[in-house]
Amino acid sequence: MTTPEASSFGVDLSALLRTMPGLSATAAERADWYERKAALLSRVAAEDTTSNGCEAAELARAARLRAVELREGR
Repeated sequence: MTTPEASSFGVDLSALLRTMPGLSATAAERADWYERKAALLSRVAAEDTTSNGCEAAELARAARLRAVELREGR
């Protein structure tokens, strides 16, 4: 049986993936997407105390860093 948290995560992940910017997206649009990705992964990290949570936290950090790079034109 699926937990409400897992179901909510699945819905949020699907929404995130559906909004992944295409090749014609601006740097700002891609940065916004990476920030949304980071927020979702941070939520996972906060709810999961296993090694999966640690991995999610690291992926969130990487997504935030990529958003900053895009905003700075890198």
